Amino acid sequence: MQAHITIKRFLQIRDELSLANIRRSIWAVILLFPLTVIMGDLRYYDLKITVEGFQSYELMLYPLGIGWLVLCFIPQRFIFTLLRVAVICSVLVLPFQFFITDDIGKLSVYMAFQFFNGICAACAFSFFCFKLNNIERLFGMAMILFYYGLVYTIYREIIAVQEFYKTWLGVIGMALYLVVIFNLNRKKYKQFLTEEPLTNDGKSDKVDGAKLVIGLHIVYYTIMCMINYIEWAEKIVYSLPYGLGQFSSIVLIIFIMLIINRSALNIWIMYLVFSLFGLAILYYNSEFTHFSGSLIYGLGDGLGYIIIYYLCAGVIKQSKSIKMFRLYCLVFFIEYCFISGILSRIFDAYEGSNHYIALGVVLVLCSCCFLLIPLMQKKLFDADWTDGLRLSDIPEHASSLVQTEKVNNEENLGLSLREKEIFTLMLKNMPLKTIAIELGLSFHTVNSHYRSIYRKLGINNKGDLFIKYGGKTN
Repeated sequence: MQAHITIKRFLQIRDELSLANIRRSIWAVILLFPLTVIMGDLRYYDLKITVEGFQSYELMLYPLGIGWLVLCFIPQRFIFTLLRVAVICSVLVLPFQFFITDDIGKLSVYMAFQFFNGICAACAFSFFCFKLNNIERLFGMAMILFYYGLVYTIYREIIAVQEFYKTWLGVIGMALYLVVIFNLNRKKYKQFLTEEPLTNDGKSDKVDGAKLVIGLHIVYYTIMCMINYIEWAEKIVYSLPYGLGQFSSIVLIIFIMLIINRSALNIWIMYLVFSLFGLAILYYNSEFTHFSGSLIYGLGDGLGYIIIYYLCAGVIKQSKSIKMFRLYCLVFFIEYCFISGILSRIFDAYEGSNHYIALGVVLVLCSCCFLLIPLMQKKLFDADWTDGLRLSDIPEHASSLVQTEKVNNEENLGLSLREKEIFTLMLKNMPLKTIAIELGLSFHTVNSHYRSIYRKLGINNKGDLFIKYGGKTN
């Protein structure tokens, strides 16, 4: 019976984590952000020069961050037009990298491309936030991670693929990208390209949750920088197992979030644990530890990559605050232009193993996150960030919900919108697991609301619930 319920939920058509909710009719909107990220990575930067003490790969982060910063000042109605302009500029810049031979000239071209790609990424992320539902965003992030898995397992292992990657793959990718961008015409996608009713209000629980998860993005980015410097400086991260870990993270995400319907908090905790554990294993210098550490860290990094962008997009959409989107763009600018630079200076100045710094920083960040889990539980993971399913949308429960609203107002119970829905189903004597399936929520989230409802009602058990309120909502 339980297996039947799980399969039914996995295939049901609701605006939540259900595969049936991927709208094939808006394929261009779904592909927009993944292709933007992939296009930025497809530009192979084969320079290895130093300018004013900075490596070329570090310098190319600055224009990328400035590109994101531009979106902090652009009115929402101009984002779609800006996206097309930035794409055209990227196409115009692209050929110069094949004709310019001196290193400084190539660096200038690469940095110009990165600037326009930063604008494209920020514009595409606005569509990723406000136009897609949860499963479409999760699918988009899985596409990006699948690409990175291929890069680590095939590109870095096969010389012939590397040559193709450096030349024609970028051109093919740009052609596909142009098809997607110019398929987004206003007539065909009118309902998806119209402006969302965003506000500048900065006072709500949703806004507080958005600020918290944007802060978690800084934690994720810093941890990611740690492994990057280890990979570049000490060559102890093996590409093949790291890529296999990335693929494994996609499978694990599908199992945890789509099949057993667990909270995103579980994914975040697993990301922290695997990242720390993987770095700790890499501390030991042997073939086995380098292979296993790379695999575990790849798994952790994949989980973190998917869940942080998935959460950021979800909370920004639910906050309905243009300030939160602009704050996110500002954070990207700070990460690329300041955090990366500061960490680079620290690694360059330290004479010992970079691994000691990386492990220490990750340990501190993970410890802080573990200490803040109760706050994250309350402000973020217990909150309802789904796009959608509401009890009022289900005809068989709509009238009961109206009665619950009446009781809540008359007795000043202070129940939240989701608590009123769960309260209504509790009075129908539904088990918590059934309520979770009915509303498309995790059991953990429903259980948290359940405890909050009992606390607000001043009762201790189900008997008290029916004695006090059973006759008022029928």
